[in-house]
Amino acid sequence: MPRSTNEPQKQSLIGQALVEDEVITEAQLGRALRVQALLEQPKQLGEVLIDLGYVGKQAISDTVAKHGRSMRIGDMLLEQGIITETDLVSALELHKEQDIRVGEALIRLGILNEHTLLFNLAHQSGMNFIEPELAMIEPGILSGVSPDYLERFVFVPFSRNEDGVTTVVVPEIENASRRDAIEELYHGNYTLALGPPDSIKQTIEEFRNFRVEEQGARSRDAEGGEDSVIQLVNHLITRAIEARASDLHIEPMSDRIRVRFRIDGVLVYKTDLPIHLLPRIASRIKIMAECNIAEHQRHQGGRIQFTQDHREYDLRLSVYITVHGECLVMRILSKQAGLVGLDELGMNPSMLERFRSDVLDQPAGVVLITGPTGSGKTTTLYSSLDYCNDVATKITTAEDPVEYMIDGIIQCSIHDKAGRTFELTLREIVRQDPDIIVLGEIRDHTSAGVAIQAALTGHKVYSTFHTEDTIGGLLRLIDMDIETFLISSTVISVLAQRLLRRICTECVAPYMPTPRELHRLGLDIATVREYEFKKGHGCKHCNYTGFFGRVGAYELLILNDAIKEAILAKRPAHVIRQISMDTTGLVSMREDAIAKVVRGETVFDEVLRHTPSSFSLRPLRQILSMTQ
Repeated sequence: MPRSTNEPQKQSLIGQALVEDEVITEAQLGRALRVQALLEQPKQLGEVLIDLGYVGKQAISDTVAKHGRSMRIGDMLLEQGIITETDLVSALELHKEQDIRVGEALIRLGILNEHTLLFNLAHQSGMNFIEPELAMIEPGILSGVSPDYLERFVFVPFSRNEDGVTTVVVPEIENASRRDAIEELYHGNYTLALGPPDSIKQTIEEFRNFRVEEQGARSRDAEGGEDSVIQLVNHLITRAIEARASDLHIEPMSDRIRVRFRIDGVLVYKTDLPIHLLPRIASRIKIMAECNIAEHQRHQGGRIQFTQDHREYDLRLSVYITVHGECLVMRILSKQAGLVGLDELGMNPSMLERFRSDVLDQPAGVVLITGPTGSGKTTTLYSSLDYCNDVATKITTAEDPVEYMIDGIIQCSIHDKAGRTFELTLREIVRQDPDIIVLGEIRDHTSAGVAIQAALTGHKVYSTFHTEDTIGGLLRLIDMDIETFLISSTVISVLAQRLLRRICTECVAPYMPTPRELHRLGLDIATVREYEFKKGHGCKHCNYTGFFGRVGAYELLILNDAIKEAILAKRPAHVIRQISMDTTGLVSMREDAIAKVVRGETVFDEVLRHTPSSFSLRPLRQILSMTQ
C-alpha cells in the first residue's frame, strides 16, 4: 500500500544537497517526495527524480561525491540506489551483532563488493580512489623505502607533486599505527588516497621481487621522472587492452584525474590519479600521437601505433580542452581483430537457420543490417560475408574504412583526398563483375539507388543502415525517395540488432527480477516466477561490473508477399510490424532479448536499456518456444 501523504516525509540528504547546489528546486524536491510516498513499490528518491526528468544519474553521482562527508556510508549507498533499505537493515543488524563496520557487513552479506565500497568511502571522505600497481608508481618515490616496512603497515607511496607532497595509498582511513608510520616517513608532507588492500599488498610484493631481481636499477634509471610518465602511460594503455576496452578515457576533474575504460559498451571506472600528473601525461600522449605539445587552447586529434604482446593496435586520440585541463580519449582498434563466426553471434537456433537458408543462401537481392552506432552491425556483416566467401563467388566491397581484412574478398577503402570517393567507387564497383556487392553503409538516395539497381540486375547486395528496427529500415528507404515497387522487389531481408552485456560466469549468482522491471517489460509476474534468473555480483575478472563480454539481440524480417503488398500500399509501421508477426513469425528484438535473460545470458535491465519497446509482447512461454 502507498504511504499516507499525511505521514511526515523522511528528510533526504541527497535531495537537500541537490537543492543546495541549485540542481533542482525546493518545489521539485517536494513533488518528488510526494510521488515517492505514493508509490506502491518503494523507490529511492534519486530514481524518482530521474523518472520525473529533474536530474540525470551523473548529477546525483556528482552531488554524492561533493557532499559525501556529511553522509553516513549506508545512507550514501542507499541514496544512490546501490543498496536497498532491506539491505541496509540487514547490514545494521550484523553491525550490532558482530561489532563490525556497516561497509564490512554489506560485504559479508554479499550485498556489495569491496571495490564499490572503497570507491564510495573515498568520495565520502573527499579522497582519491587509486588502484595501485607497481608499473604506475613513480620510481623515485620507492627509493629508500623498505618493502618490509610497507608490508608491515600496509600502505604504498604513489606519486609526489612539485611541492614535494607525496600521495600515499592506504586500505582504510582509521588506523593509528599506519598513520604514525606514514608520518615518520613524510613528516606531514603527504596526502592519503584509498585503494583496495589486495592491490596494495600485490604492489608491495612486486616491489620486493623487483628489488631482488634488478637490485635497484630502476631507481637509478628513472630518477628524473620522465621515464616514469612514459611507463605510466604505456601501462594505462596496456591495461585498457587487457580489459578488452574499446576506449580509454583520461579525464581531468577539479582535484584529480579520473581514468575510465569503455568495456562492452559501458564506461567502467578504473582509478584516480593525482591531478599534478595531468600535464606530463597529456604531453607524453600528444608526443606519441604527433600532436602539438605546446598547444593547450585548441582541440586536437592524432593516431598512435601501439604494440602489445606482438599484436598491433591503432589508437585514435582526441584531445578536448576543458575547464580543468586537457581531456584525452583514445579509441582502441586491433589490427588483428578476428572474425566472429555466425554460430558465435548469439542468434537463437531457429533464427540462425532461417538467416542461413532464406537470406545468405539466396542468389540475389538486398540484405540490410540495421542498428545504431556500436550495435555490432559490422561484425554481423563480416560474419555473413565470411560464410558466403568461396572460390566460386566474387565479393567486392566499398567501405569507409575497411575494418576487417578477409582473404578472398576484394575490399576497397574510401579515400576522399586521393579521389577515391564513395560516389565514384559505387559507379566502378558494378563493372568489376561481382556476385556480391558490399556497401559499408547506405548513406543517402545515391547509395540506396545503387544497391537497388545492382539487385535488379541479379547481384546480391549487403549493407548497413542506421535505423531502430527492421520495419524502420524499410521506411527509411521510402523516406529516401526509393519507389516502393523497387523496395518490395529487391529487398529480401532486414536484420536489426543490439548488443547486451553478458553475465560474468565468475561471479554469477541467483537473482529474482523486481516487480518494477517486469511491469516495465509488460511481463506477467506469476509466469516469470516459474523460472530461475541470474546476475553477476561483480568481481575482479569483470572489473566489478557483473558482466563480461556481449551477446547480440536480433530481429530478423524476411519479406513475404503480405509484407511486400503492405510496402506498396505504404501502410504505417505498426501495421507492417503486425503483418510480419502474424505471417512470418517475426520475433521482436525485445522478445529475443527476454529469452536470453530467461536462459541466463543477460539481465532485464540490459533489455530495458538497449532494445526498442514492442507494440505487442507475446506470452513468455510462447517467446521461449519460438526462440529454441
